[in-house]
Amino acid sequence: MEAAAPDFIHHPDNRDLSHIPGKYGMPLLGKTFPFVMHPYETLDKDYNDYGPIFKTSLTFQRMVVALGPEYIQQLMLDTDQQFSARMGYEAPLGDFFAGGLLMRDFAEHKFHRRIMQTAFKIDAMRNYVELMNPIIDQQVAGWGGGDKFKFYPNIKTLLLDVGAKVFLDMDLDGPETQALNQSFLDMNEGNVALIRRDWPGLLYHKGMNGRRQLEEFFVGLVPKRRGVQGKDMATFFANETTDEGEYFSDKVVGEHLIFLLLAAHDTTTSALTMACYYLAHDQHWQERLRQEVLALGKPELEYDDLGSAVPDLDHCFKEVLRMNPPVPMLMRRTVKEVEIGGYTLAPHTMIQVSPLYTHRMEQWWNRPNDFDPDRFAREEHKQHPFLWAPFGGGAHKCIGLHFADMLFKCSLAGMLRNYRFKFADDKQYPSKIQHFPFAKPMDDLPLVLERV
Repeated sequence: MEAAAPDFIHHPDNRDLSHIPGKYGMPLLGKTFPFVMHPYETLDKDYNDYGPIFKTSLTFQRMVVALGPEYIQQLMLDTDQQFSARMGYEAPLGDFFAGGLLMRDFAEHKFHRRIMQTAFKIDAMRNYVELMNPIIDQQVAGWGGGDKFKFYPNIKTLLLDVGAKVFLDMDLDGPETQALNQSFLDMNEGNVALIRRDWPGLLYHKGMNGRRQLEEFFVGLVPKRRGVQGKDMATFFANETTDEGEYFSDKVVGEHLIFLLLAAHDTTTSALTMACYYLAHDQHWQERLRQEVLALGKPELEYDDLGSAVPDLDHCFKEVLRMNPPVPMLMRRTVKEVEIGGYTLAPHTMIQVSPLYTHRMEQWWNRPNDFDPDRFAREEHKQHPFLWAPFGGGAHKCIGLHFADMLFKCSLAGMLRNYRFKFADDKQYPSKIQHFPFAKPMDDLPLVLERV
């Protein structure tokens, strides 16, 4: 049974931040455009002007920004339940991710997280590796050599196929699943629309139509998976029960599947794209990773290889997420009066902390703007428990982090075994990077692939 909605969701944002240093920027738009184009530089200017705590205005919302690992820790651990994730993300994501774990707080969040407990146990994860490897092998081998291979759309297609198999036990080759793919694309585009109204003709409306089509599909899928055996996430989710032995509702399970499939797909697509961007530039590291993978003497990575057997690959994954965390800003709204960094925040105040900024703070990291996976061998990240926080932390720590790790490593290993790759144009580094909703070079990363 769904719990009654908490009272704090009915309150508007507190907009009185007069006691917090900082400036909002332009009327209405605030600092939205400079932040979207140059997020680190925009945050860094305010950090230098005002210190680690300041106010700003982004995407039509006034908020407090707190920069540094200690503030990520305070918000993520949230031992006194002072910060609402649901209300932090309600304005930008509430329509698209309604019902997902991100949009649930406290006891309700803990209750819903159990829907996913079987799907992320070790036995299930072993099965996912067995399901994903044949798809990766077949598609990567079929990319072929040649000039100006656009990596981003091809890895996006590959990971959608993997997601369809692992999450849904479906193959993306029929009209139904092609329509599903288009719905995801439409939803993604709508999620970054500036005019956020569900009105015909607007990009946001197109995105919401995609969301409605996805909900119809996933909610309809759940009862078909009840009481059956399977190795895919949809079947695991559909067969989880409450303490009273009752199934979770079709709608609840469907909403969780939408959120997790989209989150897993887009974040890993970004991570692999940025990894290949850095490795095309740094041929030494590319060859080092290739030799590590080939030294295993296996045609593909197995589940037990994903840890200590491939330390360089592991450090590469961590370094890519340090430089381009999948969620650059973690958003919350205060539920009660809170003190942070010496300032008192009233209830219902929007606040953001930033893995993107924290991951590049010079007082913590050696040459933070350089791609250097060996920094994780040197354990730079262990100076503070939240200095490296691409998956958040605490109760809301990403439940799919180990799945993302597996998918990244298996996919990149497949590419390294098949190809040496370099930029199609010498002028590609540095490239203009699109930061939102997920990082990627704006040219979709054209590469030259040479078979190994």
